[in-house]
Amino acid sequence: MGSGFAVSNDHGRSLPDISIIMTLLTKFKDTISKYHMLSPGDRVVVAVSGGPDSVSLLRALLSFAPEYGLTLHIAHLDHRFRGSESAAEAMFVADLARTLGLRATVEGRDVPAYCAERGLSAQAGGREVRYRFLRQVAESVGANRIALGHTANDQAETLLMRLIRGAGASGLSAIPPVRENIIRPLIDITREEVLAYLNEIGQNFVTDPSNLKPVYTRNRVRQEVIPVLERFNPRIVEALAAAAEVLRDEDAAMEASLNRSMPGTVRQDDGAVRIDRSVFNGLLPALRRRVLRKALALSCGEETSDLSSVRTREALGFMAHAQTGRTMELPGGLILTREYDAFLIRRRERDEEYSIPLAVPGRTVVPGPGLEVEVLAHEALAPGNGPPSSRGTGIEEPVPSDENYLWQAQFDYDKIALPLYLRNRRAGDFFCPAGMKGMRKKLQDYFVDEKVPRGMRIAVPLLATEQGLVWVIGMRTDGRFLPGPGTKKLLIVRVRKAEGDVRSS
Repeated sequence: MGSGFAVSNDHGRSLPDISIIMTLLTKFKDTISKYHMLSPGDRVVVAVSGGPDSVSLLRALLSFAPEYGLTLHIAHLDHRFRGSESAAEAMFVADLARTLGLRATVEGRDVPAYCAERGLSAQAGGREVRYRFLRQVAESVGANRIALGHTANDQAETLLMRLIRGAGASGLSAIPPVRENIIRPLIDITREEVLAYLNEIGQNFVTDPSNLKPVYTRNRVRQEVIPVLERFNPRIVEALAAAAEVLRDEDAAMEASLNRSMPGTVRQDDGAVRIDRSVFNGLLPALRRRVLRKALALSCGEETSDLSSVRTREALGFMAHAQTGRTMELPGGLILTREYDAFLIRRRERDEEYSIPLAVPGRTVVPGPGLEVEVLAHEALAPGNGPPSSRGTGIEEPVPSDENYLWQAQFDYDKIALPLYLRNRRAGDFFCPAGMKGMRKKLQDYFVDEKVPRGMRIAVPLLATEQGLVWVIGMRTDGRFLPGPGTKKLLIVRVRKAEGDVRSS
């Protein structure tokens, strides 16, 4: 079914090694029991991409289905990034479901268009669409569990990626084995064990060629960093996965301690959030950091705040030394004030407008929202010299997504009149949202439709020129400026949280 398929060869081979099969199934069952993943009679949607991890997940669950009284339903989503290859993978999963006598939902979504319209990386957009699809399938079939095929290798890679970026304990706890109705029964099992298991049971699977390209951060960690670490510890994957489990337990303990501290430390007071200074100063540093982030989330009406690790250290330093009456600006239009017996987080009485010109090409730090914007110019592939891109633009995508950036979008360079600015909203702003066939829409109406809280609208960063809006960053691009078959030059814009004093270059 194509070069992307890896087929196990069990013709003429000796009988399967039962010890290899039993080792995986025993660890699989132990993981289910340790994290209380399943109960008798559960209905489980199994996310099956066709790769070795998800196929082994399916076969292992099928082995335990009689014991637990499970009802399994396969779900596969074709993201349409790789044309005939991903279509072949969808056919493989449908055939596998028929062979195993299981019901399956195999569907496709135009994820490249979704990413282009919203300025998301392939990884971020694919994740959003995939999880939404799995929840829809679970609801439609009455399933109370969604099983994913993340392994100990995924856990180790995630920990290393976050460590490189300077994450704290919460981030380093990596992938949770259970989150709401999502379970990961392979999380304590290595990819080596998965492949050995599939080989012994004679089960075919498919391979995704994009997992071999060293242009994505995760692939580089897998192909370059892990092998180096294995020279020091051949079982480095298991060691890192175990470390993630320890950090996860300690993170849960700190959250429990924080919940006991919060009622007497943080409260809402007349439109602001007040942190009791004496209680706050008596906390251990790790808990102070978490209290600050919780207070910011409460101020923003969101589960997480936009405070980077650098800005968090700055805020904690301010809280330790600032005199009464002093203030500090925080991202998202917030002000931190030292009062006599408390710290107060509130919104600025009048949100200031900002409009910062961007270096093209180059990097620009925008202090107000605490963002770093990188702009790249890149020649497009001449028409007819290559296959259409996965975005359906008729050009190759020359710059792969970088997981270090929150948002990334590309535009037709010749359609944009420089200079380029990063700014917040103005009265009368409008744009033509991608995917809406050129229909003009007021930004105010768009925010209302997308249910953006009124107090947060001023904080949404906008990419603009003198022509108007080009991109409502993190939400939707303007379709007038997107690349097409006639595009000769691309403008790639990447946005991430500023981690330090990085000046324009």
